[in-house]
Amino acid sequence: MNIDKIYIISLQAGDHTEQKRLADKLESLGLRNPTGFEVVQGFNGKTDITPHGHSTYPKWNLGNATGNDWWKRDITPGEVGCAISHTIVWNKILEDGVETALILEDDFTGVIDLSTVNLPHDDWDIAYLGRHSLFLNKEIRISNEWNEALASYNTHAYVIKNKTANTLLNKYKFTSNLIAVDEFLTATYTTHRRNDISSIFKPNLIAIAPAFSNYIEQDRPHSESTTEPSDKNINFIENKNLIKNIKALGLEILDDSDWEAWKLKYVNQTIDKGEYDLMVDDLGNNIYEFPLFTNKFCEEAIALANTLDKWTQDRHKFYPTNDVLLPEIGLDEIYKRVLHDVVFPISIHLWKLEGTGWDNMSSENFMARYTTDRQSHLSLHHDFSHITMVVKLNDEFDGGGTWFPKYKTLSNPKRVGTATLHPGMITHLHGARPITVGTRYINVSFMRKNN
Repeated sequence: MNIDKIYIISLQAGDHTEQKRLADKLESLGLRNPTGFEVVQGFNGKTDITPHGHSTYPKWNLGNATGNDWWKRDITPGEVGCAISHTIVWNKILEDGVETALILEDDFTGVIDLSTVNLPHDDWDIAYLGRHSLFLNKEIRISNEWNEALASYNTHAYVIKNKTANTLLNKYKFTSNLIAVDEFLTATYTTHRRNDISSIFKPNLIAIAPAFSNYIEQDRPHSESTTEPSDKNINFIENKNLIKNIKALGLEILDDSDWEAWKLKYVNQTIDKGEYDLMVDDLGNNIYEFPLFTNKFCEEAIALANTLDKWTQDRHKFYPTNDVLLPEIGLDEIYKRVLHDVVFPISIHLWKLEGTGWDNMSSENFMARYTTDRQSHLSLHHDFSHITMVVKLNDEFDGGGTWFPKYKTLSNPKRVGTATLHPGMITHLHGARPITVGTRYINVSFMRKNN
């Protein structure tokens, strides 16, 4: 990734200890001795005097109107400070004559080595490296790794060009209508969900974002976000009735506050204890099966997906499945913990994987649903992954299974919660055989080595 300069926003920019801490953190991004980075003094909306000519959008509070609860209050001082801080950086980009800049808030943390990340083309203005997406399942895939972004929140890590900074500062009258900066940026490249905001800030830019996992995460969540409720695993749900429905169903699957207790309830205990050679069945040709989840996990995962009802067939152009991304149902972060604790170690053990990156693979995780009347099968294809995992979630169907024609092998486990692992890319052409009765649910993970 070609980055000319890095700007890090911090309220303690003048502190040498803070500068050293942030410089060290850049190493987590694979950016050792970067060409240039600058710690920029952030604007404290609670204590600093708002610059002349800056004012908040006066109609942000919708009162009792329907809509997101986070719209039913005034702009907070913290949001004002954050917004002004980002405009300060955009001005610096122009003053410094920087062509491409990475902007970070001081709570960033690296996920993968950015030297391995390539932007797909030059036709973009904003490239998110970390975000929360509201409509991930509706985004258009523009390359193997990137989507054209829809509404995206959290501004802790993004890349912009010099011309983008100029547009943000001079085309839009943002400083006289300050709102949370993530709301503003979203409005510049897609129609905002609020008509009043979209009428002020009309979309004119192009934003892209990782199609799978974030490249940069946050050490801590934003405490004053305009869009995110406090519950970290249901923060994607705006409809309070849906939250009530989930709780009424008695679904405990989203509560991972006690991780060991969660695993005891939802993960096969023998496999969790590392008994890989005892529990893994070798189907031959690098295809493996093992018990991963309990029946309770499978039942609750399906109930959660069907309650939220965010199924789509629009994510994949060539081999579309009727599916839902796990981030869309609040299950992705929990699922990734299972991958990290259980699946990655199994993979390393089975294939004797060496080197870095295998113990912290990135992953795209989704649930697929096959029905006799809508989609009963999936044609032969290759996965864009190093390792693919398929988990059987139910048994109320006939037929189905994953067929590997080159190896004349059918993976169709009898037990609910069984996981199948196989290599991706070009070696393991496969497809989903048709079901003849019922509905088949599976979880799929496309896992790729980092670094």
